Amino acid sequence: MTQQSTTGLAQSPTQGVPRYCPQTSPTVLVVEDESVVAMDLQCQLRDMGYRVCACVDNGREAIEHARAERPDLILMDIVLRGELDGVAAASIIGAELQIPVLFLTAYSDDQTVARAAAAMPYGYLTKPFQARELRAGIEVALRKAEVERSLRDSQRWLVSVLQGVGDAVIATGIDGRVDLANRAAEELLGMASLRGRSAVDVVRLEDGAGAALAMPVHDNPRSGAAMLLTHDGLRVPVDYSAGPICDERDHLMGMTIVLHDERERVAFEQRLAHSEHRFRGAFDHAPLGLALVDRDNRYVRVNRALCRMLDVPEHELVGLPQDDFGDAADNAIEGAFQQDLLSGRSEAVQYERRYRTRDGRALWALVSSTLLPSNQDPQHFLVQINDVSERKRAEDELAHLAHHDALTGVANRTMLAEQVEHELAVARRRGARLAVVFIDLDYFKHINDSYGHEVGDQVLKELALRLTRSVRAIDIVARMGGDEFVVVLSEVSDARDVLALTDKLRLECARALHVNGQEVRMAVSMGVSLFPDDAHDFRTLLRFADSALYQAKGEGRNNVQFYHPELSARMDLRVRLGAGLRLALERDELEMYYQPIIGLAEGTPVAAEALLRWHHPELGLLGPDIFLPVLEESSMGDEIGAWIIHAACAQAARMNTLGARRLRMAVNVTAAQFKSGKLVATVEHALQATGLESNLLCIEITEQHQLADNEQTRSTMATLRKLGVLVAIDDFGTGYSSLGYISRLRPDELKVDKSLVADVDIDPERAGLVVAALAMARSLRLMVVAEGVETETEQAFLRAHGCDMAQGYLHARPIPAPEFEAWMARAGQAGARPVSDTAPF
Repeated sequence: MTQQSTTGLAQSPTQGVPRYCPQTSPTVLVVEDESVVAMDLQCQLRDMGYRVCACVDNGREAIEHARAERPDLILMDIVLRGELDGVAAASIIGAELQIPVLFLTAYSDDQTVARAAAAMPYGYLTKPFQARELRAGIEVALRKAEVERSLRDSQRWLVSVLQGVGDAVIATGIDGRVDLANRAAEELLGMASLRGRSAVDVVRLEDGAGAALAMPVHDNPRSGAAMLLTHDGLRVPVDYSAGPICDERDHLMGMTIVLHDERERVAFEQRLAHSEHRFRGAFDHAPLGLALVDRDNRYVRVNRALCRMLDVPEHELVGLPQDDFGDAADNAIEGAFQQDLLSGRSEAVQYERRYRTRDGRALWALVSSTLLPSNQDPQHFLVQINDVSERKRAEDELAHLAHHDALTGVANRTMLAEQVEHELAVARRRGARLAVVFIDLDYFKHINDSYGHEVGDQVLKELALRLTRSVRAIDIVARMGGDEFVVVLSEVSDARDVLALTDKLRLECARALHVNGQEVRMAVSMGVSLFPDDAHDFRTLLRFADSALYQAKGEGRNNVQFYHPELSARMDLRVRLGAGLRLALERDELEMYYQPIIGLAEGTPVAAEALLRWHHPELGLLGPDIFLPVLEESSMGDEIGAWIIHAACAQAARMNTLGARRLRMAVNVTAAQFKSGKLVATVEHALQATGLESNLLCIEITEQHQLADNEQTRSTMATLRKLGVLVAIDDFGTGYSSLGYISRLRPDELKVDKSLVADVDIDPERAGLVVAALAMARSLRLMVVAEGVETETEQAFLRAHGCDMAQGYLHARPIPAPEFEAWMARAGQAGARPVSDTAPF
């Protein structure tokens, strides 16, 4: 495909566009008010093989050059300099000179197009356009002009012929040689010039038996029908008359011969003679069904196509009523249209009806019917039957697609809204309850990223199938988009009925699914709202169910939550937070807090984790647990994420400049930020801008947002390692990471989640999980950080089992940068963990 030029026109074609030879190049006048565009266009036209006679920028000069140069084509912009625009100039040129005009303009509004059309242009191209479009427009315009010129010439010729005599007229002298012959005579006899030739030689006539007829002589007139032998060897039927030409004294001066071409009459008679034969042939062999039907609606004549449609032989079909092949409703419609024809209200009618074939198949047809003239014969209807069954099937499929999800086949949003409105009306009349269940497939992104979109589509299809199988026939299943579905449960008594069905849905969805040799596990989160308990209209019910779904996902997913009024407040909070995040950076409302990470071997700070806080102007200081889910869904995620990395790197660089201890800084990033492809560039920029050594930065990925084990993930991890940046898996123990997954991604650290660390010294089950995690980390040579350490006994247990580092309230809470620097100073003086006066932080 050719590229567009910077002037808005097409680039000069360099491949695939044939060029005119110089001696045959059409001449083109370019009318364009922008000189750059005009030069560009001139170059392209020359490259295409056309000759540009001039380039002008106003209507007056365009008219003058058109009169002087008489170009083959004018390329006209609509907006020009001067008082005449392109449309006005084109109108004058077209009326006066008949030179074709092709509009090239950037305007395509209705008013401009209407004005341009009134000027009768030969084409209208809207900038920008492709070179091939320009070439095609020019060629079409030139060809159209050529055809119109030929048409004008033909019209002048026809006018000249009509001014003369239609019959062939030949006049001879006394010597029998032709003195005068009109053009009709030359054409009829097949000779370019008759003057001077002997009339006997050029006018050769035969009678019906093929015998030559003698030319009349002198005062012996003659007339009749004959066969004329033309110079080209044709035999033309003619009526002829011949008689003498005498002067006023009745002296013979010559002879006149008039020949009337009878070929048209003879041909008409032949056509008339064969019309019945042709009609029968056309009727019988027509590709569409044709029938003559009498006023009793019985078949009088049918063609082969109709016999094939109805699967009935002709000899059986003739005489049968049309009503035998349709139902009562369609027959009544047809009868009404026939009455319109008989009464004269319509000359022709067209309608759709169904036919039933002999084997019972339904056939949709578009029927056209007219009433044939009666004369002395009985009146008949001429019926044309066009099989439109395929079109009807296509229309039905389109109607289905308009109301059903293309991937899963369940109802789409449109159909859901229509059906729910009906169900709500029924529920209001009966005083019944109705439940709206909003369903989201947990970790669907992980399925797509891990197995590919093809598997993801199969999972969505299977989920729709299982949902449909699990509910009742009176219930509605619809897909909202992505991995979101809605199930509407009709005629429920109370929440227990809903729970019975949602538990069934969860169990059905939990069954393993095998796709392309892969075992995929599904889990769903569900939010429920009830009519009329929670709301009275579908839009509000759906919004409330969405709020409950959000709560279910927040509760750890794979569960059901019912709407309660407090959730509306949470949804409102989400909306407020989402709107506020767009301005948080601009208003300098974000601040980084820092929490130290203690090396258990030496008991001193070895690292810190950067944690975001938001000073909301109305809600006060907010922790990430409140706004982070909103941030992950926000368009500001990448921008705020980049700000966090830069701020953390700047603080780490400052701390490592102030103190002798080398302190590593850990920064959390979201899975979306990691997958965006911008993370490496963001990290590089932050390191260069702050001067922080790359091995003092650790990027943390939350395990619950497990990354796909694919080429992009591995490439990003490898690039970060190449930079010297460390990577940690955060909140380990809350997600689904396997030993194989960890070993393939090769992080540098594991951070054991605080839910496993709490009471690890007294809870055998948690102790076993932590010890197993530590053993796995040692086998993979990974460093381990225990989060949420609050007691000395917990820390002693972790140290005894080989944990490398601890982070938690036992040492310090997250605190702003100035307080953190003061804390670090005290920690450096103490040489170990600061005393408990830091606990209030």
